[in-house]
Amino acid sequence: MKIKIILLVFCFPLTLFSQVGGITAFSFIDVELSPRIEAMGGSGIAIIDRDVSLGQTTPSLLNNKMHNSLVFSFTDYFSDINLIGFSFAKKLDKFGVFSIGFKAINYGEFEYNDDVGNNFGSFSAHDQVITFGFCRGLNEKITLGVNLNILNSQYESYYAFAISSNISVTYFNPEKAFTSTLLFKNMGRQLTAYANAEESLPFDLQLGISRELKYLPFRYSLTCHHLNQFDIMSPYKLTTQTNINTGELEIKEEGIAKKAFRHLIIGGELNPFRKSLYIRGGFNFQRRFDMSLSTYPALVGFSWGIGFEVLKFRLDYSRAAYHLSGTPNNFSFATDFSTFVF
Repeated sequence: MKIKIILLVFCFPLTLFSQVGGITAFSFIDVELSPRIEAMGGSGIAIIDRDVSLGQTTPSLLNNKMHNSLVFSFTDYFSDINLIGFSFAKKLDKFGVFSIGFKAINYGEFEYNDDVGNNFGSFSAHDQVITFGFCRGLNEKITLGVNLNILNSQYESYYAFAISSNISVTYFNPEKAFTSTLLFKNMGRQLTAYANAEESLPFDLQLGISRELKYLPFRYSLTCHHLNQFDIMSPYKLTTQTNINTGELEIKEEGIAKKAFRHLIIGGELNPFRKSLYIRGGFNFQRRFDMSLSTYPALVGFSWGIGFEVLKFRLDYSRAAYHLSGTPNNFSFATDFSTFVF
């Protein structure tokens, strides 16, 4: 009964959520801060361990091992765009595991010019997200999680405010080291619009699995995203071909197989000595298809990272190839306060 009441409180104002497609606002909520998640292709919705950053997007991954864990993250994004954030989790007996997180994006300074080039100074642009999460076990293998996101955005004199929620269910079988998660992401609505028109939020339905191999210190991860819409091809990268009958250019339609692969993100994590060193890699098909150049695709879509523990601290780093113009660098610093004696 208690879990039903909690879900009602979190989700009642979020019962109307947008569909994927068209133009959405607050897309910055999907920018990942965690180096571990970015290294594995940009998704980690089916990994259960003590990494508190996993619960920022997928609340059902919050667990007792995260008690008193804190992580700080920093991303050197494109140009002079920077991201910072933190996550903290705490176990409350008989209730579950709660978390709080914060993410801020600073886009830097911009020149304020009119249509003829007169300069009137400069202005800034930034976004923030505050996240409150909760997870409770339904039985020994299934957990249910929900979070509440408070989103604020301001570009020059334009600002917007929204509220959203992520709801997820995770199945974890420790005997087979298998995890599966169903995630309803970015359900909510805009409360204050930038202008007069209200915009939708980037809703996303995801399904993910991961498993640790029995005889090899390796974990693989597979995520299917945007299951609520099959065709997620970007309208900004259309392939054209010449019609042999008319001689005119026409848009070339993608095949069913390519449209299906756009939904997949694959990742892996190797723990070579089964101790404190982790080597990670991933591939994002959607990123590869939309962001690479046909003449020089290079490594767009691929990502990699490394993590290790020093004394009582965990350090992680990753690079993800979004485009030839740049590869963002992600850093994080984490610790567990329970290991310290005060």
